[in-house]
Amino acid sequence: MKGIVDSASASEAVPAPETAEIAGTADAAGSVGSDRPSRLLEHGWWPLVLWCLGLVMGAGALSDNSFLTHLATGRLIREGGAPHTDVYSFATEGSPIVVQSWLASWWYATLEWVGGAFAIRVFIALLTATLLVVLWRLTRPAASLVGRMALVAMAAMVGLLWWNERPQIIGFLALALIALVISERRSPWWLFGLFALWVNCHGSFPLGLAYVGMAVVVRVVANRAITRREVTEAVATVAGIVIGAAVSPYGFELLTFPIELLGRSSSLILITEWRPLALREFATVVFLIEVVAICALLAMQRAWLRLLMAAFFVGLALMAVRNVAIASLALIPIAAPSLAGLGSLREGPSPGKRQLRLGGVVAAALVMVFIGVTDDYDLSAYPTAAVDWMQDAGLVGRADGENLRVLSHDYSGNYLEWRYGAEANTWIDDRAELYPFETARDYVFLLSDIGDHDVILARHPHDVVMWAADSTLARHLAADDAYEIIYRDPGTVIACRKGGAGPC
Repeated sequence: MKGIVDSASASEAVPAPETAEIAGTADAAGSVGSDRPSRLLEHGWWPLVLWCLGLVMGAGALSDNSFLTHLATGRLIREGGAPHTDVYSFATEGSPIVVQSWLASWWYATLEWVGGAFAIRVFIALLTATLLVVLWRLTRPAASLVGRMALVAMAAMVGLLWWNERPQIIGFLALALIALVISERRSPWWLFGLFALWVNCHGSFPLGLAYVGMAVVVRVVANRAITRREVTEAVATVAGIVIGAAVSPYGFELLTFPIELLGRSSSLILITEWRPLALREFATVVFLIEVVAICALLAMQRAWLRLLMAAFFVGLALMAVRNVAIASLALIPIAAPSLAGLGSLREGPSPGKRQLRLGGVVAAALVMVFIGVTDDYDLSAYPTAAVDWMQDAGLVGRADGENLRVLSHDYSGNYLEWRYGAEANTWIDDRAELYPFETARDYVFLLSDIGDHDVILARHPHDVVMWAADSTLARHLAADDAYEIIYRDPGTVIACRKGGAGPC
């Protein structure tokens, strides 16, 4: 993407002042004279600093449960093509599925095939570092270091919760690059490639479409004219989405899937990340404080078009926690022009591309060494010992595929899928959009000790239950004559249903 991040051509037309929120001039922060007194923060190494920070943020061990299923699916895609029915869960009975992140899954599995989990971790570290550098670039219209740091800090703090190995990290970078294309007036055809990639990597691409659509409308309304650029941006965006979906294994189902997902709100609301925003995390509190400050500033400046655009993404974040990460990124180019007068500190002259690149390569090499000497996976949250025991007992991982049906926590389901692929035969995982409302509801009931355990369990035929040892359900199973506890460790119990296909 070198063509996107190079400085803007001097021959570009300067955008109208009212449209600066979408197409800010790229040299707003680069006009500092060489004779300006040097201060501690006024240096030109900020891109390298943020690159290093991003490398560190993305270099952790792989642990996300959703990622485990994505990687398992990527292995299936490499072996036999993209699956069109669910092969993991006995609860879905082979229901038709659309793997929205099929390309990301395939890429993860390819990296694993080339260099193991080490290669995946390096990719995530580089991706996170690139994201932070692009976000810093998007803050240039703010000019002052105080405003730029505040915007990037907000996004990075939210990123501590959401920037991980899930395919959504690819969507985050795609949105940041799309905003950069628009704000720096790059060739609109970059949008074609970015959206063609995004539509195959994560289902959040409609939010990118919304961003471009609103950016185009803002400029048209502000300038009271439709230029060739606005038309080209719209055409490139739509073409990228349509053609990207058309060449995928799922065709236009990739485009209809997000719409169908909205119709499953009754199931999604049971999942924490799909629930309305709540003040449970410090980063969420900081996000809301900054949102109030940005919206107040936009209102004071009467930047109503930008305020409406900001309100759209903030509204998404309020409706679902998972949208906070997208909103924190989208607010950067929207708010940056309004922060131009905040403080007198400015970024100093760049030390030069050669020095920055050399520093970036050295930092990446050091992080790769760190990745190479640390564990690739952190599976401490998963019942690894219990699954090892089940495998030794011949309950799972059987070569003949006759694996028992395992009723367990959703994250344990992800782990079983990562470990055994299509032979996992698990009850539920974290793909909330896939399961019937009754299944998702009963899972929440078991977690929350609501209702009759025996009635709930009877609705989902199974052979063994693998559950947290300190739970009410585990104690119920130990006292229930219909079950026999066949394994126990400090964190997990396994109960065999008598009369089933298990060893009881």
